[in-house]
Amino acid sequence: MKTLLSILLVSLIGISASADPGSKSDYIVTKDGKCVVAKVQFGLFKIHAKQVDGNMLKLNFKDIATYQRNGILYEKKPLYNENKNTGSMVFMRMVSWRNGLGLYCYDDACRGVAAAPRYFVFKDTDTYWLEVDQMNSETITSFFDRLAQK
Repeated sequence: MKTLLSILLVSLIGISASADPGSKSDYIVTKDGKCVVAKVQFGLFKIHAKQVDGNMLKLNFKDIATYQRNGILYEKKPLYNENKNTGSMVFMRMVSWRNGLGLYCYDDACRGVAAAPRYFVFKDTDTYWLEVDQMNSETITSFFDRLAQK
């Protein structure tokens, strides 16, 4: 029952998330290249993207590397727990970039509504560097000038 409820909740959240149809800054990057889109709807397993010329694309989440929605960049990154790779790839919001290091925010919907977002630092977009915690948050904040608010 909990699994069914979780799937239903994720699908409802996915259906409600959509990009601004008038925004020219929204796009999806796949293995094949960059696809500029006019309207994006997120489903449970696929993204339905209506291009500016009216063509409809159906893309699997696993085939998408990066997307930008409402001017915010999301990149697929490996998820780490306690400095160990979990084996899953998730979309993280790009917060800041400086000197070859990128600060990314991951909002884990599975941890509950009240859960705080997690911040990760990646080197050269591919290599995991560290997770921001209480011990290093002041140093990371001063390096990137700020932790962006959600």
